[in-house]
Amino acid sequence: MAKITVQHTDITVVNIHDQDYISLTDMANAKESESRAADIIKN
Repeated sequence: MAKITVQHTDITVVNIHDQDYISLTDMANAKESESRAADIIKN
């Protein structure tokens, strides 16, 4: 697993079968709001 920094937030990057995937949960956790990451992704 690798990490990239986007707007001062570390985002996990995983490579599976030569495809890169970024963590939506990491991105949602960075969002400043009262919502939980799961709620942000669900919406």
